[in-house]
Amino acid sequence: MRRKDRLLSENEALKIVDDCVYATISCADDESNIFSLPMSIVREQNKIYIHGAKSGSKSKLFSSGRICKIVCVSYAKTPETSPEKLAQISSDEHALGNFVFTTEYKSAILTTTAHIVSDENAAMRALRLLCEKYTPNYMEHFAVATAHAMKTTQIYEFRITEISGKAKIL
Repeated sequence: MRRKDRLLSENEALKIVDDCVYATISCADDESNIFSLPMSIVREQNKIYIHGAKSGSKSKLFSSGRICKIVCVSYAKTPETSPEKLAQISSDEHALGNFVFTTEYKSAILTTTAHIVSDENAAMRALRLLCEKYTPNYMEHFAVATAHAMKTTQIYEFRITEISGKAKIL
C-alpha cells in the first residue's frame, strides 16, 4: 500500500466489512474473463457469506476454492468545506486537493477462496446471519420465508486469506 498513513489494523478492516451495505466480489473465470458483482454479505469470524441461485454463473465460479477479491466500503463522502475555510485556502492548490476536491472513505479488500456451503445447518445459519443483518425487523417470519427459499437458494462461503483496510477521514 502506497499510503501507509491510511493503513488500518485488521480489526478496523473487519469492522468495515461488517458495516458495509454491500460488497463487490470479483474473480476470473476459466477463460480469464473477469466476473464482478455487487452482493449483500455478512461475516462470521474469517468467513463471508452470500446467497444466490443453485445454478448459473455464481454456482460455477464459487464452488471449488476459486480465489476471489471482495471490496467493502463502509463510508464514502465528499467533505463539506465552510465558506471561511474555502476563502482561506482558495489559492493553495495542495490544500484544495486535500480538503475540498477529495473523498473521505473507509474501505477493506479481502482475498478469499470461494466454496459452496453443502451442510444444510451451516447454510441455514448463514442465511439467518444475512437476514439478521439486512432485515432484522422481520425475523419472526424467517422460518416461513426460508422453508421455500432453501429449495432454490445456495449459500456461498468465502474464506478470508488476506485482509487490508484503508481510510481517509479529514
